[in-house]
Amino acid sequence: MKMASDDRKLTYSERDRLRREGGQAGGRRPSRREEADEERRSYEALVAADALFTDEKGGQEGKALADAVRAAHGTSDLPSACRAYLETVGRPATAELASLFLDSGEKELSLVVLDELLRKKAAGDLELDGGLKRQIRILSEDFDDDLASRAEDLLE
Repeated sequence: MKMASDDRKLTYSERDRLRREGGQAGGRRPSRREEADEERRSYEALVAADALFTDEKGGQEGKALADAVRAAHGTSDLPSACRAYLETVGRPATAELASLFLDSGEKELSLVVLDELLRKKAAGDLELDGGLKRQIRILSEDFDDDLASRAEDLLE
């Protein structure tokens, strides 16, 4: 059999056989650094692949945190679930999550959502409808000027 030094690339089956036998092209074992680099590349490839199989922002971890926010809706745990999502994934990207964040009743979380919605509106990527629009309409009448002015800007 020819080896890589014959100026041709090894086939996948040849590479697999060499790996199974513990050898490498050239007959040497990989260094610890090469093994660490290979493990890092494998891990990064798995993370990228996981992200492909979820529509949630943040891949599988983002999906798990979004599910935790959904599960906490209607409970006293909602603000902490929203904060965990915000710290790990960032601002909610979907109208559904934005609505849940607004239901938390916490001003800081509501401001984050309203600012994100205003950013989307400025970029032309916002369509307010349904429950989210009703929530924003209610916030536009809030006694807190920060919340009310942002909500009014969204409704204009």
